[in-house]
Amino acid sequence: MISDKSSLASRLGWVLGETEKVLAETRQSFSTYVSDTAVPSLETAISKARHVLGVLDILDTEGAYMLGREIVLLMDAIRQEKVKNWQEACTITADGLLQLSEYLKHLRDGYADLPVIVLPMLNNLRAAREAELLSEHLVFLPAEGVVTNEQIGTDKYMSLPADKLDQATKRLRFYMQKALLGWFNNDRPAFHLQAARKVAVNMITLHEKERLRALWWVTSGLLQALEENKLEDSAAVKLLMGRMEREIRRFGDLQETAYNASLPDELLKNLLYYVGLAEESDGTLGEVKQAYHLDLYLPKGGTLQELRTYYTKPGRELWQAVSSSLQDELALLMSQVESLGHREHPTTLLGDVAKRTGSLAQTLGMLGLGTVADLTDKIATEQQAAVAAEQITSDLLERMSEHYIKLESVLREYAETGYDRTEEIFFGEGQSGSEMGAAREVVRTALTSLAKAQAELAAFHQEEGNFAHLDEISKVLRNISGTLEILGHQEIQPLAQGVKAYLAKDLQASKRKPALEEIHCVADIMTLLEAALSCISNNEDHLPLLPVGFEKLHELDNYTKLDLVHEADLVQAQAELEHKKKAKQQTPSTLYQKLRNQRLLTEA
Repeated sequence: MISDKSSLASRLGWVLGETEKVLAETRQSFSTYVSDTAVPSLETAISKARHVLGVLDILDTEGAYMLGREIVLLMDAIRQEKVKNWQEACTITADGLLQLSEYLKHLRDGYADLPVIVLPMLNNLRAAREAELLSEHLVFLPAEGVVTNEQIGTDKYMSLPADKLDQATKRLRFYMQKALLGWFNNDRPAFHLQAARKVAVNMITLHEKERLRALWWVTSGLLQALEENKLEDSAAVKLLMGRMEREIRRFGDLQETAYNASLPDELLKNLLYYVGLAEESDGTLGEVKQAYHLDLYLPKGGTLQELRTYYTKPGRELWQAVSSSLQDELALLMSQVESLGHREHPTTLLGDVAKRTGSLAQTLGMLGLGTVADLTDKIATEQQAAVAAEQITSDLLERMSEHYIKLESVLREYAETGYDRTEEIFFGEGQSGSEMGAAREVVRTALTSLAKAQAELAAFHQEEGNFAHLDEISKVLRNISGTLEILGHQEIQPLAQGVKAYLAKDLQASKRKPALEEIHCVADIMTLLEAALSCISNNEDHLPLLPVGFEKLHELDNYTKLDLVHEADLVQAQAELEHKKKAKQQTPSTLYQKLRNQRLLTEA
């Protein structure tokens, strides 16, 4: 039940260790099956996956349960040979097992259970066994419960005898039909949608039960979204509004009690789904969104994609462990390739290389590194052809060596960031894998130097009057400034240049002893500089840190006669920051904070 997830993280905490162990065993058994197609290994994997599914059912984790169930169904379809593309089905199964593990870890960390986030994987798993795909509203689980009259904004209720109610519903249905027809025909759509809203508001007053009042209140919010062009008037939305017109007739025929008993929860959920997709607005639309926490349970646009990436991207520990294992195998392959040219009869060794390369390609594919997996499989095929022809050309040896070197760079990048850099490393004209590694090494060197500079600042504070410490800090900041220039991070420059100018042109030049508040401010700026460099090293977004750093630089400017804004070229840096923000088109991270705070479900 998605409205009662406050204890989900703690419940998961008790069992996640054992569950993750079983999931790891499942992945291992399935990997063994993929390697040698031994059915007993597959049956072991299915058995263990069913065990995990039982745990997820007991824990009441909707999204994780859906994901686990689809994995079991696909593995069972593979066992029964009911999949058209065996390799693709195996790859998707492996991806699903990894995603399930990561999704559970995020739930344990306090994130809300959002099945809509894992919908792409659910549909990949279903497509592999040719099952009907799910639409987003089928995995959308809004907060349960009925809103109150206070939230609806009125407790007005018109109690009518049966004959009068029949007349009222027939009249309201006529007005709704007329309004919807005008809207469907694009004849003054805003006017007719406004008329339909009036019908919805009148329907609220004909119901005594809050569940039914809520149904028409949500309908009114959806009509407002359509009237204000906050939501696309798709065919699905039009069909849904046509359904609401027919609901007026059903209510008139059945009366309140019988109608309430026959009304499916699915209808309200469908209405809420489209309200959740609508853009923000005041009035009823905004109130419905707030009452049902729709922005929490149905993130939109870039935020939805960002959350899906966050939920599905493997954790750093997994990237590093898998990459390390594959790099060990790759090192062995590279040493074998080097020895091929020195052997009198190398085809036997090349056969072993081809087998290892093919197995490596399969593993890469199961990790989601599809492009490099295909390239590696192609090399393995060429190696097998050379073995069959008993002829190894120098061209093949050269391409093998180049491939393994680039593959090593892909795996190194994967270990560092979790991202697939195959396109850039194999086909790009930009930085190669080695250049990326070199850039990261430069940043790490800068971080090491900055740590020393921070130690020098602490020493200067303790040894009043020893300005030699400031000289060392200035040298470090000068070098970091050069590094930032080379890497193209001009937006970070003020943090280094501003502090350097303050130390050299104020404190050192005048031998002035700064106040404690100044030292604290300098320390804060250097810490923010360190954080920004760390983000760059880890391939994470550093831009949100910079406004805080610029604010601290303005604060430091108040302590000195220097014009630090000019000295640090802060205006240019802010322009560069805004340019990079627009280029990234990044959405705010406030939704992440909402997801971490489960109390929003009851307190928002």
